[in-house]
Amino acid sequence: MGNEDILWTGINFMGGFSGQQEAPCGALSAAVVCLGLLHRAPLADKKRTKQARHRARQDADELVRGFKTDFGDISCRQLVGFDFSKPGEYQRFQESGRWQETCMRYVQFVVERFYGFDERRSIPGDAKKVIIYTKPDCRFCDEAKRDLEERGVPYEEISVENNPEAEKEWMRLAGENKIVPVLVSDGEVKVGFGGG
Repeated sequence: MGNEDILWTGINFMGGFSGQQEAPCGALSAAVVCLGLLHRAPLADKKRTKQARHRARQDADELVRGFKTDFGDISCRQLVGFDFSKPGEYQRFQESGRWQETCMRYVQFVVERFYGFDERRSIPGDAKKVIIYTKPDCRFCDEAKRDLEERGVPYEEISVENNPEAEKEWMRLAGENKIVPVLVSDGEVKVGFGGG
């Protein structure tokens, strides 16, 4: 990204956190930090800050889930198969060449994903659309819609009032709770908002 500060923010993320392998993979950790920098917005602009924070968290979640799916874990020790806390273990790891088949793949994965996020960030309308089931005069529904608007998240509102098909789907999604709003995004269902 043409900024050496980004490189230096991740310098201590080798072997987890400076060789402490109980931590997540260093490449993954550094990328999550850099996502915060990628999405930063002026703190004085509350609306943009809220949107930026939301997008940074979405991207970090997507990155970590993808990493775990591809590699089976996020813990440095589990990923490399060596315990650097034991004398001579890091040297054995280096000499084995295993770092080329493990760590380099992890670095490549996060770099490719990171630049993908950067490219996607510049394309308008990349936020996932939310479907929100509501009822009239529901203050929690109004709060949920206001929150989505402030974060710049597109949504489609479906009122369950006098709408048998929508009511049937809402009841299926809400389960025993039978409360509104119900928010559906990318297959995830959230029932209620702010106490509702």
